[in-house]
Amino acid sequence: MSIGILVEKRYLSQAQPNGLILALRAAGQETLCLDPEESAYALDDSRWTENLDIIVARGRSFHLLCMLGWAEARGVHAINRRSAIASVHNKADMAVLLAKARLPTPKTFLGPVQELYKTIPSQIYPIILKPIFGDNSRGLRLVHTPEEMKLVEWPEPVALAQRFIANDGYDLKLYGIGDEIYSVRKPSPFGLAVNGGIGGVKSREAKVELVPLTAGLAELGRSLRLLFGLELYGVDCIETPEGPVVIEVNEFPNYTGVPDADRRLADYVIHARRDKERTS
Repeated sequence: MSIGILVEKRYLSQAQPNGLILALRAAGQETLCLDPEESAYALDDSRWTENLDIIVARGRSFHLLCMLGWAEARGVHAINRRSAIASVHNKADMAVLLAKARLPTPKTFLGPVQELYKTIPSQIYPIILKPIFGDNSRGLRLVHTPEEMKLVEWPEPVALAQRFIANDGYDLKLYGIGDEIYSVRKPSPFGLAVNGGIGGVKSREAKVELVPLTAGLAELGRSLRLLFGLELYGVDCIETPEGPVVIEVNEFPNYTGVPDADRRLADYVIHARRDKERTS
């Protein structure tokens, strides 16, 4: 039996899942990479799942999510599960869950841009507009005033509008591997673009830094894991005088700045595989 790695082509050049794959193979685990863009299947033929006892997904395309749900329906243990990925893929759904859980998040609105112009109070500005299914910081737009919002030509029917919280050019990133949480300060591409650098330090000089994990941050990370049902996840935060504010949650990130991340990920997957074997 193999560990399946279901991965979109665009992630094959990134740190993950490549690091995980190499670490699994170094540990003697058989892996099979599956690219949803490279194959077609008859939907009544599930033989592609027969030699998989666990599948790890990196991506959120509709084809990938379909294949992941298919594998789950055939009894293959998934990391992360399709429902968990879907809950953070849709940023509007994610924002609703965060608000319902009363977690610290920026004031957020949803609707057509011209209705947002009428609805958002002027004192809330500046605002970041986000596409509902955006990722990797694509499609973000900073809007400074209601007058500017009125002129925005947004390419989608609705947008997520989030109050912009200024930072020092760094984001606080929480990385989760199961219940293990790591906190990293890393350059914020959006913060750098807005601030023109970090205290005069440009992006090429900015450092990624592992920082001490406080009890509060650990509790926040684990609360978000339970809220979204994620096993491998990242949380984008901004540090404020009142504490960290959650900007968004993502599934299976690159774990930039986490020491020995490849091995830690592989250990988690191997442990999950052994647990499945014991209970089968």
